[in-house]
Amino acid sequence: SITLLFNSVQFSSSPLSSLQFQLRTKSSSDFPAGRHRAAVATADVCDSNAALLVNGDLRALDPIFKIYGRRLAFSGPIVTVKVFEDNVLVRQLLETEGNGRVLVIDGGGSTRCALVGGNLAQWAHDMAWAGIIMNGCIRDVDEINACDIGVRALGSNPLKSNKKAVGDKHVPVQIAGTLIHDGEWLYADSDGILISKTELSV
Repeated sequence: SITLLFNSVQFSSSPLSSLQFQLRTKSSSDFPAGRHRAAVATADVCDSNAALLVNGDLRALDPIFKIYGRRLAFSGPIVTVKVFEDNVLVRQLLETEGNGRVLVIDGGGSTRCALVGGNLAQWAHDMAWAGIIMNGCIRDVDEINACDIGVRALGSNPLKSNKKAVGDKHVPVQIAGTLIHDGEWLYADSDGILISKTELSV
């Protein structure tokens, strides 16, 4: 028989039978591979890469973050953004395809307002971001905790942020005692957060 595939409809024809077709449903293979990246334990990463901890290519963030979201363990390439009490650039980035990346937000450590709420967290999930690390606050805690995404933040605050679009994307940021560069890799779980210059295997 001859099989033809047009977009989401599969046609199968044979000289001895009439034309048949079968609808193809969306499966996990239709989503970006990074969205389903296997979780890696940060303790195992440390134990398997002791030399990188010594030379600084692998660093652990200071344990200052609270854990939010349903996804406790996540990893991926880092995208950085630096803002202060203004989340316009954060929204702009989360509205792009995440492809399994992690957004690291340097909010200057401000706890006077929230940079990410339930709507943005859900949008990040829908756009296939693996997680969000925030040197700042969230709001809509219950909504974020119901969302299948990993989130780390200093705490929560019900006040919304400014909307002036002030800040910088893809720049080095200093968070939790560590200088973090756009394009590095992040590994997070219940034990903590690691930053690596490259993707690591265990």
